[in-house]
Amino acid sequence: MAHLDKDKERQAALAKEKQSELVALRGKWFKERTRLYDRETGLPTVAVLVDDLRTQLEQRGSISVLVFRPSSEGHVEEVWGWEAYDDLLLDFVRRLKAFQTDGIVPSGTLCLPYVRSDEIILFVSPDGGGLPEGPTALGQKAAELDQLIRGYLAERADVSARFRSFVGSSRILKDPKHRIERLVYRGIQEARDQVTRQTVRAEIRGGELLQDVISRRDIRPVFQPVFDLATGNMIGMEALSRGPRGSEFESGETLFSLADRTELLVPLERVCRQRSLEAAAEANPRRQIFLNLSPAAASDPEFLGPVFRDQVRSLGLEPDRIVLEITERTYAVYEGLFREVLSKFRSQNFRIAVDDVGTGYSNLSSLADIEPDYLKFDNVFVRGIDRRQVKQDLLEALMSFARKMHTKVIAEGIETREELRVLQSLGVPYGQGFLLARPMPVAEIERFASIAI
Repeated sequence: MAHLDKDKERQAALAKEKQSELVALRGKWFKERTRLYDRETGLPTVAVLVDDLRTQLEQRGSISVLVFRPSSEGHVEEVWGWEAYDDLLLDFVRRLKAFQTDGIVPSGTLCLPYVRSDEIILFVSPDGGGLPEGPTALGQKAAELDQLIRGYLAERADVSARFRSFVGSSRILKDPKHRIERLVYRGIQEARDQVTRQTVRAEIRGGELLQDVISRRDIRPVFQPVFDLATGNMIGMEALSRGPRGSEFESGETLFSLADRTELLVPLERVCRQRSLEAAAEANPRRQIFLNLSPAAASDPEFLGPVFRDQVRSLGLEPDRIVLEITERTYAVYEGLFREVLSKFRSQNFRIAVDDVGTGYSNLSSLADIEPDYLKFDNVFVRGIDRRQVKQDLLEALMSFARKMHTKVIAEGIETREELRVLQSLGVPYGQGFLLARPMPVAEIERFASIAI
């Protein structure tokens, strides 16, 4: 009996040891899998496909590559935050798969260069992908898909990308003198370079058009009211700028994004400020006007010198009615520069606001350094606050901080009645957003002097 008991103990120990080894192997496998497969999209990385690509090249002699770069616009993640951007990318992959099913996107293997990438790669074999034949067919298909992706981003992300490219293509040819992996990676890079070249050419054309718009001062100022959330009275209005109606620059995002990339931001902002002040002076000159500042403004001698202050005075406006907005991110990146600039304008009796609070670029210490008159909470922070208790708790804490600094709080991007009710219950004094009023010409602004809240 003792001998049998020892055998059972030995077998149990061996079984336990094997189970531990199996658990360890499973853990290693899952760890390796997370490096090779993207958990969010379910797509493999290029490294997983190398053996299959080698076989295809050896059997068919070539493989076509299409690279999709929805991040080419560059500002979506910065504006929305990474979680919302991840949702966009997941939806983008789903849409690509649906387009494949419909025959719009060639059939083939979708993958990523590495996990968490915002670039999607499609490998298409020459005999099974549905690509038309001919030396220019691949490029024509890429151009067609580029227009498709442009439309998708405009619809899904409200991105107007007239002067951008999102799809590049290349063809990988079998070459026994070169290692397969390097051929594949060179093919991917060639497709990326095509996107870059197309974008550069588009930006050069766009820069020439934008220079003409600036020269003609063909900028339309619009204003979005800021309301007292208790009374519904307008306490001020944020100045925004649009390009010529019906043009490629009608969207403010396209206007300023292209100006930034083509080094035209300083002259554009000069015109925008002047046009906004002129329009505001035609309305109620006692109305507070919120003007946005970019990093370029902090190095513009015309803005920093007496020109801007003289413009304000000559239009019958007072500095204490002008609120200069700087984003939380801008101050975090250019803290030393803007500390001096903001101090100078405060000494001239201008008001200061920190915009996009809650995007995570700054901290309470830097906000205390600025001592702003207003804190404007980012629309990403406000969006869905009625469903997120953690956002409500954080806003309460920040409200307490603002009260101690004697700083007024404005909630941006209010789009639903539920969001408004939560903000009111938390004691947020001021707000703006599409639910309350959209941006409008200054001639219409007085109709919103008071609204039902």
